[in-house]
Amino acid sequence: MRGDTIRKVIRKVKNILAIVFILAICILAGAYLHKCQSSPGTEQGSSCVVDTITYIDTIPYYEPKPKQEVSLGTKIAFLPVSSPNDRATQDVPQDGNIVMENIPEEIPDTVAVEIPITQKEYEGEDYHAWVSGYDPKMDSIYVFPRHETVTIREPPIKPKRWGIGVFAGYGMTPQGLQPCAGISINYNLWNF
Repeated sequence: MRGDTIRKVIRKVKNILAIVFILAICILAGAYLHKCQSSPGTEQGSSCVVDTITYIDTIPYYEPKPKQEVSLGTKIAFLPVSSPNDRATQDVPQDGNIVMENIPEEIPDTVAVEIPITQKEYEGEDYHAWVSGYDPKMDSIYVFPRHETVTIREPPIKPKRWGIGVFAGYGMTPQGLQPCAGISINYNLWNF
């Protein structure tokens, strides 16, 4: 009678251990399958690597030709006038007599001059410029176009270690150690 109770207890313990083992396998399989269902981008630390390289070219245009010229009106500027004494020394007659009769005593030192203001428009493939003033001219223009090369790389995918697979080999069966085949949850030590 005592041997029967010990056998019943051992059988119950085996059943409980089998249930615990099956529950542990189910929990691990559920965790693995949940991980497989989530998208790879949702994991922390897995993000795209973005490399941006910026190139700046220098394109010179020397003495560009204007596309069109527009008159913007005039501007009055006061320019200096030479004095009669300066003029007299330049135009001295050979006899040395300077006639100062017709020159007024008060001569203004500046005179108002009307200067035409124009605007010239310069245009090329990658520039558009306007220059205005008196007889404007653009000597040169440098254009610095910016080019960016963007490379988006995804980080390398780590090989999955856990898996579910088919196996054949030697294992523990209800009849003891025997050759067996079945489905297993496995951990990959290395991939080849």
